[in-house]
Amino acid sequence: MAWTTEITIKNTSHSKVRCKVKKGQVFENKKVGTGLQNVAAAKDYIFDLQPNSTQVVQIEVLCINQKLKSPEGLLNITNYVVNKEFHTQEDLWSVMNKV
Repeated sequence: MAWTTEITIKNTSHSKVRCKVKKGQVFENKKVGTGLQNVAAAKDYIFDLQPNSTQVVQIEVLCINQKLKSPEGLLNITNYVVNKEFHTQEDLWSVMNKV
């Protein structure tokens, strides 16, 4: 089952900015230590943010650890990216079981 998360991006410049969320971008659950899932972006997202604007973007995500509870609540974007190829939830679990 796929999930979604929202990110809010603000462009304070006077120029249009192209943003990219890479497939595999990891989002961590803010409720640390609760057994809730961390997730990864299911595909690449590219969008243009107009000058002096704010945009809310929906990102489809997949669960990283098959044995944890479903994700819920707020997520933090991290510095981590799943850098192995995956297409489905089962593929991602297989990749993560080999790490």
